Amino acid sequence: MKLLSLKLNGQYKGLKDQYFDFSRTQGNIVALIGLNGSGKSQLLEVISEAIAFLERCQRDDFVVRTPLGFGFELVYEIAKEDLLGNIYDVKTKFELDKSSCSPKVFQEDEGYWDPISIEDAVLPYVVGYSSGLNENLQRSFMKNAVQYFEVQRIRLKYMKEFRAVESGFLRSEVNQKYIEKYPYAFDTEAGVTNDFDDYTPLPHAAIQTSKSIYLDYDSAGLVLASLAILPAEEIEQLFSDVTFKHPVSVTFQYDLRGGITDEADASSDIKRLISIAGLGQFKPIGRSATEEQFELYELEYLAGYITLDLTNRSVVSVLREANYGDPITFFKRLYKLQQLGIKKWQYASRLQLQKDDFQGTVKKPLKAKLPLSVSELILSDGQGRTVCLDDLSDGEAQLIEALAVTRIFSAERTLFLFDEPETHLNPSWRTYYHSYLSKAIVDNSNDMFKSSVILSTHSPFMVSSLKRENVLFFKRDEIGSIQMKPVDSQTYGASFEVLIKQHFGLRSLISQTVVEAVKEFLPKDESPEAAEAAREWIESNLGDSMEKAYLLRKLYQFH
Repeated sequence: MKLLSLKLNGQYKGLKDQYFDFSRTQGNIVALIGLNGSGKSQLLEVISEAIAFLERCQRDDFVVRTPLGFGFELVYEIAKEDLLGNIYDVKTKFELDKSSCSPKVFQEDEGYWDPISIEDAVLPYVVGYSSGLNENLQRSFMKNAVQYFEVQRIRLKYMKEFRAVESGFLRSEVNQKYIEKYPYAFDTEAGVTNDFDDYTPLPHAAIQTSKSIYLDYDSAGLVLASLAILPAEEIEQLFSDVTFKHPVSVTFQYDLRGGITDEADASSDIKRLISIAGLGQFKPIGRSATEEQFELYELEYLAGYITLDLTNRSVVSVLREANYGDPITFFKRLYKLQQLGIKKWQYASRLQLQKDDFQGTVKKPLKAKLPLSVSELILSDGQGRTVCLDDLSDGEAQLIEALAVTRIFSAERTLFLFDEPETHLNPSWRTYYHSYLSKAIVDNSNDMFKSSVILSTHSPFMVSSLKRENVLFFKRDEIGSIQMKPVDSQTYGASFEVLIKQHFGLRSLISQTVVEAVKEFLPKDESPEAAEAAREWIESNLGDSMEKAYLLRKLYQFH
């Protein structure tokens, strides 16, 4: 998947009526650079909002309630599979007017844009991550997560009402009420009167989670747990510079006591985990299920801890077989249960997030009680030493989580939107970050399947790893408008010193505090005594730097 261009029609924060061209980029990693507040993060937000909106338009079980608040033209290249299983590369264009709720969709055919239905368009996965406290990037992901939860909530409410009445006539009324009010939550094509008797509930298929997935504290645990599906040799290669990287034990906590879903898949996934874990690896929480609860969930306990011993080869073998050797399959089974924890979000926040044009900030509750979460994840260095995930340093956790989600989802057609993903890394890891990220992107030996990464960064280490075509510079003009353009000079292999001065707004490579102190001790006149005093202060107080050498050379000229 490769993003080719985005044209913004209207205004989103500091962005207004602009065209962003990605068609000249090469490879699958693009860096956005510029000073703080130059608009890098806002572009990531617009991209995620646009694609999340398209998913709501495409899915029958999601609802578009308002225009997005801005129009756009989005063009990308992605792999598509025909009915015969043949895979080919297509360019798809989406056009949305500012006041419209329905985009026009086109597919390129021999240089012409042919209209197609949005159902026939291939949408990518979008994985987002932000290292800072600015949670605006997460908003579009939260909008689609709320859509998923709302369908589950409606179906559960319906089943409670349906079971509460025994009369066929009353059940028919319940069916009619829900099919009229929430047609998107049920199979409306089946009908509700003639094709089913009065004792049959409305049919509905299992709902899938959104293709927009945000990496936060809760989902990161599921991502790392999903690494268990991969061979140990691949994990060793992927995280070669990380000490603790092999999952050896993961404990899941589940809790369905809140009555959050009526989906059979929810309980079946829990039962599958308990079965895979084996004897002695389940610890119940609370009382056993009532007869009514057992009939609904077929679980003896509605809450408990499930521990997978990943050093047990038979456990790992069964886990891989149950998930078809695919870490995405395992992640999605866990993630859809975790998403039901949206019930814990403030009701007012959920209402706001159901408005497509909402552009405010909503904070997701941290470490709230969820229907499914990772309560403990133990990582090994492969030599017998272990550590809990929560005890890793911020840098270690940031690196392993970002690389893990990249490895897992790059096997699909995915666009990664990373906002400063290397802020907690030491300079050595930052120097290698491009290499780490490139290694994590699955090589399908076919460019059509490759995923792509668009990241914002303040790191010259990343920029030095990229060709100039893959580095886009942001700045604000005289009237405050945000501008994006390719950098003027070659960045690949450029020294960090050159990049910092050219693109990161620095005039000196030493601290500004030191610069101000040096100014105080520079000679006030051209006397040899003043120059000698300045030299002595510089030599005794300053560490080695090109600036120190330059100042000393200039001062020696006073002789």
